[in-house]
Amino acid sequence: MKERYKMSKLGEIPLDWEIVKIEEIAEVKGGKRLPKGESLVEQKNSHPYIRVADMNMGWVDTNNLLYVPDEVFPKISRYTINHTDLYISVAGTLGVVGKIPKSLDGANLTENANKLTNIQISQSFLLQLLISPIIQDSIEKEKTNNAQPKLALTRIRNFLIPKPPIKEQQKIAKILSTVDEKIAVIDEQLQATKALKKGLMQRLLTKGIGHTVFKDSVLGEIPMKWEVLKFGKLISKHGYGPRFSSKDYDKNGNVKTIRGTDINLNGEILFNQVPTAKLLEEVISNHKLKNLDLVMITTADCGLTGVYEEQAIPFIPSAYAVKISLNEHADAYFFKYLLQTDFTKNQVEKFIRKGTVGNLPGSDILKFKFRVPPIEEQQEIAKILSIVDEKLQVLKDKKAQYQTLKKGLMQNLLTGKIRVKLNDA
Repeated sequence: MKERYKMSKLGEIPLDWEIVKIEEIAEVKGGKRLPKGESLVEQKNSHPYIRVADMNMGWVDTNNLLYVPDEVFPKISRYTINHTDLYISVAGTLGVVGKIPKSLDGANLTENANKLTNIQISQSFLLQLLISPIIQDSIEKEKTNNAQPKLALTRIRNFLIPKPPIKEQQKIAKILSTVDEKIAVIDEQLQATKALKKGLMQRLLTKGIGHTVFKDSVLGEIPMKWEVLKFGKLISKHGYGPRFSSKDYDKNGNVKTIRGTDINLNGEILFNQVPTAKLLEEVISNHKLKNLDLVMITTADCGLTGVYEEQAIPFIPSAYAVKISLNEHADAYFFKYLLQTDFTKNQVEKFIRKGTVGNLPGSDILKFKFRVPPIEEQQEIAKILSIVDEKLQVLKDKKAQYQTLKKGLMQNLLTGKIRVKLNDA
């Protein structure tokens, strides 16, 4: 054991720290559902109602709040929450914790959450503890040990937490909150960039670049030089991947097989996670993907499409995906973006065969109709959108770096492994 440390139920902690139950430093109280037969309303009034759906880790999303009718409020007026309290979700989604803004002081709290009130330590420090693995790991056990997980009041009250001296609490909370603020700024930039991309896609994929002369078409107004074509007119070859036994998956195999889970919503194939199989060379040869082929998923996430980029080992689509080789009049990256639009998703929906799991027949893919620019403009549009995607990736990477930093700081600061200096607190 390190000098000036002692052993506790949470492991080694500094000598001047305590281990306490949450009930020793705060009251834990439940929320309240509306009386039977009553419903929330969208019309704003002075009685907002905070649901678990409005809760995020650390903060409340106020964009979709619902409200308690004025005549109902007196019946549940005792079950409110203020900015000096903290919330924790206790049913459905467990362990989402945070605080509310002052503007929501007096809001009603759902019965699926509890509040921690009359907090006797730094509120910000307690919030960081609730977010940390110290508490979240205990909550995770509740999820895995129960068919319908729920956090009881007594369970929360008995959670053990470290309690440093108040000035150290405040300094630790300030450090961690500073990282949170950095992450929040990046989140705002991400949302703004996503909105920019959405707007650009809506404009570029329907109006193109710099056009002033338009014509009518079966898909509405399009630039004079564009055409409306069926997807089949732009495809040189297409086909499903092969069926094979799950026993053929082999870490030392000779081919990788792209499944629906290996393509994200941005049309990126997650090459590193694609599983390897050992198949006959003839099978691989018949289904092997070539550079810039499209891979479209045809079950579950029907229509989800990625662009294949040449890899060191051969790749093939799974049996529930279609390989699409485009001809010289179509740019793969342009169509990757086009296939992400609501317009295309609506077409996919029309052709899906409904069942336990949706299924999109490969032959119906050829019937999709698109507004198609000349190949040069397709490439220019794809280039513009890829630049925005690159910016999004930079922001995602930066956010991940700060999240990793936060995780390390929490592990060290909230356990006292690293002590903060208080002379500048």
